Amino acid sequence: MKHIIIAYSFIAIAILMASCSKMDEYKKFTDGKLIVYPGKADSLRVQSGRNRALVRFLLISDPNIVKASIFWNNKANHQDVSITRGKGIDTIKAMVSPLPEGNYSFEVFTYDKSGNKSVAALKQGATYGEVFEKSLLNRILESVVYQPSSGTTFLNWRASDAGSVGVDITYTNVNGKVTTKRVAKDATQTVLTDQNPGTDLQYRTLFLPDSLAIDTFYSVSTSRKITEFFLKNPGAPFLQSQRDGRWGLLADWTTNAAARNMSNGTLGGWDSYNGGGFIAFEYWYTPQITNGKIYQTTTLPPGKYRYVVTVSEIANPLEATYAVVNLGQTLPDVANISQALGSFKFLDNSQNGKDFVISFTLTQTQEITVGFVSTMVVKHESSVRFSKVRLYRD
Repeated sequence: MKHIIIAYSFIAIAILMASCSKMDEYKKFTDGKLIVYPGKADSLRVQSGRNRALVRFLLISDPNIVKASIFWNNKANHQDVSITRGKGIDTIKAMVSPLPEGNYSFEVFTYDKSGNKSVAALKQGATYGEVFEKSLLNRILESVVYQPSSGTTFLNWRASDAGSVGVDITYTNVNGKVTTKRVAKDATQTVLTDQNPGTDLQYRTLFLPDSLAIDTFYSVSTSRKITEFFLKNPGAPFLQSQRDGRWGLLADWTTNAAARNMSNGTLGGWDSYNGGGFIAFEYWYTPQITNGKIYQTTTLPPGKYRYVVTVSEIANPLEATYAVVNLGQTLPDVANISQALGSFKFLDNSQNGKDFVISFTLTQTQEITVGFVSTMVVKHESSVRFSKVRLYRD
């Protein structure tokens, strides 16, 4: 046993001597000094910006750190950051600017009071600028609809593109003040209660290139005007305010006595034929119609307009049925239809399922009336049904 203990002692001494020998070799490269590494930058993060980047990291230990250096472009460029350590964990932020648009590899070193340098912390990052911003597309604004009765503008949006964080709308209100409103990225409709309908609006879309980006980028501003004016109860289907079986009265439209040729003259103008809801005139084992009128009145600003009517069905050739646009609060009789601001005459079933347009221009804000005029006294078994109407501004 004694011999075994002596043998182990010699082995231990040999190992120690070998270790000392290696340490001596190491000291040749360090001038005999002990190398000290300060605490490394922890949780390094690079946040992209407009021709700049925000470099962030934590100092968790080592209270002797007094400086950090950030290198990029293969250490061709660097920026120093003075550090005063607090108690516990410190968050260090440094804005690196200016940086041309592109991708970068950043290296961060820390230094202590004695000038000792830490090992590198590495992180990839990017900056964005004019090239990126020129590639951005505005969110699609499908329609701008104005409701004259309430003075309300409705903006209807398609879904946002990736990276979009919202839209800025700038418009002139009814008092002449320029106003800006921010629209959330997930909003599908924006309601403006004070826009001047005679003025255009501008909008641009806001983007972040990534979720941590520090700067917002913008698409090119687009100008839009009100493209559609809201008509009450515009159809597809038309709604009724009163009915008795198939026939009824239209909600929000004026129906004169001549057009009420059903149910002993109390109903007419609204037809639920085959389960639908239509504006209709019919002379079919019913009283004749002379200058039957169905219409509504609204006020429009100056501009070029289109009143669009969709025919559902014309059963037999018609005598005199017109879609009409007129100045003022009513529609002319059939005999005076040429005096209207615009009109279109319906003929026969070759027009079924088609849209028909009356174009007109207003040079000033004016009250107009849109609707239909029909006379059915000669051609028995005549009928026409309309499924919807729209009023657009070009």
